[in-house]
Amino acid sequence: MLNPYYEQELNNLRTLAAEFGRRNPALAPLLGSSAAVDADVERVLEGVAFLTGLVHQRLDDDFPEFTQTLAQMLFPHFLRPMPCMTILRLNAPADGARAVRVPVGTAYGSVPIDGERAIFRSTQQVDIEPLALSGLRWERGNGQPALRLNLQFAPGMAAQWRGDRLRFWLGGSLAEAANLYRVLMRQVKRIEMSAPDQAPQPLLASALRPAGFEQAEALVPWPAGAHPAWRLLYDYFALPEKLLFVDLTGLSAWRERRGDLLQLRLVLDSLPDWAPDLTESSLVLNATPAVNLYRHDAHPLQVDHRQPAYRIQPVSQGRGQRRIFSIEEVRGRTAQGQEFTYQPFSALAGGAPSYQMRLKPALNEGNGYDCYLSFPLRQGDAGAMRTVSVNLLCTDGPRPDGLRLGEIGQATDSSPARVGCTNIMGVTPYREPTGQGTLLWRVLSHLNANHVTLADCDHLRDLLSLYLSWQRGSDYRQAAGQRQVDALQDVQVRQERRLARGMAVEGSAIEVVCRGSHFAGPGAFFLFGAMLDEFFASCAAVNTFTALTLTDVETGEQLSWPAKVGRGRLL
Repeated sequence: MLNPYYEQELNNLRTLAAEFGRRNPALAPLLGSSAAVDADVERVLEGVAFLTGLVHQRLDDDFPEFTQTLAQMLFPHFLRPMPCMTILRLNAPADGARAVRVPVGTAYGSVPIDGERAIFRSTQQVDIEPLALSGLRWERGNGQPALRLNLQFAPGMAAQWRGDRLRFWLGGSLAEAANLYRVLMRQVKRIEMSAPDQAPQPLLASALRPAGFEQAEALVPWPAGAHPAWRLLYDYFALPEKLLFVDLTGLSAWRERRGDLLQLRLVLDSLPDWAPDLTESSLVLNATPAVNLYRHDAHPLQVDHRQPAYRIQPVSQGRGQRRIFSIEEVRGRTAQGQEFTYQPFSALAGGAPSYQMRLKPALNEGNGYDCYLSFPLRQGDAGAMRTVSVNLLCTDGPRPDGLRLGEIGQATDSSPARVGCTNIMGVTPYREPTGQGTLLWRVLSHLNANHVTLADCDHLRDLLSLYLSWQRGSDYRQAAGQRQVDALQDVQVRQERRLARGMAVEGSAIEVVCRGSHFAGPGAFFLFGAMLDEFFASCAAVNTFTALTLTDVETGEQLSWPAKVGRGRLL
């Protein structure tokens, strides 16, 4: 496709030539005409159009450069692609005789795609305990309904086990998993644990807690310049399954450890008719989200300040599919051997060497975008040659999109020995960074959100749409997310003062009114509210509180969350 700037300038020149010919008939043959086109004149017009088109394009580029610079300082996550994501299940060693800790960032490979593996890294620490979930069922007898779990230890390990916490992921379809999540978070009255034929030992219902919302468990490395509240919206719309983790704590209090079986009974106040049927995938131990990100190097740059920007190219491009997610470190070395580190321009590093990143449409069609670095010229830099090395965080772009269940789990250098792995969920599609046409809209909308209250339905809907629109495309996730955003009907906020530990604390009681029919079920409605509850708390100022109530305008049902202390950052 021809450059639109070139086409525009060429059309302008032809129009001007025809008008000039009508006013100056004696010179008209020299400019050609529609009746007799002069090939030489056409070449001249095309050459002039090409040059003036480049000038026009460069003038227009100044505005996107300003927009990208502003985004890098305030919302750098908009300049990053959204990599493929999934859920991994780690398998205990065959002997199962000891606990194994698998740290955050452990890498596992996929089956070869076009001759090369895709690398996925875990985003949560996984403690593999010497036990397995051997039974799971509802109890619907004449007494109180309950969820019963049987945990089978490796022979002789129950008495030695000193663990206190187990983390479960709620699997199956997203709608059924969310329904189970709501049952566990809202219907559990107490928890009983025991060995067979022993009196149950009680645990409080608060021993069962939501997991996956913490900053340390973010799906992708969150840039320092971006507010942590935006990370909740990113995670929710990118991979809502990431929020379907629960922690069961207090297990170290188990006293009568006879045999190798621990029975847990989660007593419910009621069992709703929408509670899902349980399968072996309903509760999964040793699971973690995983993202297609890995560290990589770029080809060294020879920086002599004779060109405004330098294109960054990853080493071993891998069929042109490798994409740059972020720049981790930029180091320079002079001819005299002096080494120094370049700081991002957005870091406002004063007189220190700095660099500025810029995204442009890729030179190779179908390759998405190219990343360029520019280095502001400092006093004494003129004529100095420097070798610059760039450390990157990369993704494989759309290449892993077609991976299916069970196709991720090959060991790498960082994966622990004897710990197997497999993906128990499909891979989410890759998304390119925000295009130039929508970046300005995103930046201005976010800046507007900082100056207007979120206690307005339209403002809240617009803010959620910023992160939903990242899921552009026709997949079911985008459609489901759009229905959830459209479900918002009203937001009401009341300023209140409550007593907390003998002190009066000011805060906000927030009521969000939605259409429940826009969600995939009662659980999805609850999960949306749980995300908003954490989001509002992250936006509120320190030493204030937020208390959320989510109302279904169609049924009148109300879900309330306890007051949370604000976590807004001042420093």
